[in-house]
Amino acid sequence: MKVLVIRFSSLGDCVLLCPFLSHLKAQGASDVTIVTKAQNVELFSAVPGVDRVVGLGKNGGMRGLIQIAISYKSRDYVVIDAHNNWRSRFLSRQLGGASARIRKYYGARVGLILFKWRADIPSVKERYSDLGRFLSLPAMHGDQGQLELPASVEQRVSEILAPYEGDFIAVAPGSRWPMKRWPEDRYTELLKRICDQHGFNVMLLGDDTDEAVSLAIEWAIGPKVLNLTGRTGILEAAGFIERSICFIGNDSGLMHLAEIMKVPVIALFGPTVEAFGYYPSLPESKVCERNLSCRPCSRNGSRWCFKGTQECLREIPVDAVEGAFHDLLRGEGPRRYVLP
Repeated sequence: MKVLVIRFSSLGDCVLLCPFLSHLKAQGASDVTIVTKAQNVELFSAVPGVDRVVGLGKNGGMRGLIQIAISYKSRDYVVIDAHNNWRSRFLSRQLGGASARIRKYYGARVGLILFKWRADIPSVKERYSDLGRFLSLPAMHGDQGQLELPASVEQRVSEILAPYEGDFIAVAPGSRWPMKRWPEDRYTELLKRICDQHGFNVMLLGDDTDEAVSLAIEWAIGPKVLNLTGRTGILEAAGFIERSICFIGNDSGLMHLAEIMKVPVIALFGPTVEAFGYYPSLPESKVCERNLSCRPCSRNGSRWCFKGTQECLREIPVDAVEGAFHDLLRGEGPRRYVLP
């Protein structure tokens, strides 16, 4: 069986898809091909079991989709639509139709956002796993999907970390959407305490849109900070995170990248909630969030706070996150730290 999977974006969704791709190969697929946006080709190229990664250019548009359809239509692929947007539906139709398509639970999510109706929505990882049911595959289990980093990435990571003594904490203070970011001054205070009490080093990660906040944190803390923001690709970021003892950050793609590298996370959730399916899954990982009647207010944090306060994140105190960090180091404490 040859399988072609479609998932264009975003980073977090693509990372969560990786175990399913490895599962397909483990269950006997002779060819696993993934169609994605160009910026995610690097990620999928490191997934065990993936034979081919087809990248859709930034300006590919309809022409790019048609070219992919022409190239793969006659190759007898079983098509899995793991995105379920207009692009993936168009491409799957051109390839002869999807044998399986991920369910989005639009109605349940809208009801949860607008009316706070209780929503029983499987996690994204569970929804990916369920796609295999349409191919009569058993459910996923175990640790499938950890990335296999190239030797060149491992070497560069080792060279950059060589001058430092002691353990690292990986921190990603940014996020694609401003409403999902814990404030910069809270990160600074937290990391000052961690460095002073434990002597840990801090590596800051993110893309070029996060450079300003990372630079401010670096200036405030000093030589204990290795600022890698905007200086790594996806696999290099994974390599640096893998060398850390834990990851601290917002609800973001890098949080999921840490988990697939088996590094426990402390995640700060604001406008999004567990019911959306993106919570950390490692048993050691922890979530800090507030119990507010206005949560969730959007599907992905893209809407501005209608109260104008962003209290879901701004009012998560440094003490609470520091406590979660100490519990993680000791291997104790709850998974969720729900604050009033």
